[in-house]
Amino acid sequence: MDITLYEVGTSRSLRCRWTLKELGLDYQSIEDRSLLRSDELKQFHPLGKMPVALIDGQPLFESSAICTYFADHADGVDLIAKPGTWGRAKHDQWVSFNLSELEAWLWSTAVNTFVLPEEERIPECIPQNQKMFKKGALVLDRFLAENEYLVEDRFTVTDIIVGYSLNWARRQGLTESFPAIDSYLKRLFSRENCVLPE
Repeated sequence: MDITLYEVGTSRSLRCRWTLKELGLDYQSIEDRSLLRSDELKQFHPLGKMPVALIDGQPLFESSAICTYFADHADGVDLIAKPGTWGRAKHDQWVSFNLSELEAWLWSTAVNTFVLPEEERIPECIPQNQKMFKKGALVLDRFLAENEYLVEDRFTVTDIIVGYSLNWARRQGLTESFPAIDSYLKRLFSRENCVLPE
């Protein structure tokens, strides 16, 4: 694959970078914050956001979709459950759960903390966001108390996608009461290719 990754800082771009490193894929990185919401970037992402991957000249956005595609099409590294298997259904389950029950609340807090102009923020929603995140985190903590990884008892791209969100929450102090999540994140940090900020 000929890959160009438009990425920025510690954003969800890290999922893509980590996946590429695990797969040993070469890629060109374009990390330029000034491109956000630019007409140039909107050619590839309708909202002008990053990450965006150009793969053999075709644009793909949304980090979970990008990582899944990379894992499906890389040769020689088995980083994802095969399409049509129960493991792949579990991948889809945990990615969907992550986006709806965990990351949505983290993003709402971010939007109302620093993304929107101050006069548009609704800081009153932040305690509710934290409460709702913790409901989802409890589900994962119970699962991870009995399982080292999310799919097929092995490290997969599912762990990259979900692990990113859990680390985002950890950095906000939201995982302190979830010991299994803490142990899980330590396993992820120990990986040679991990790019998550500790």
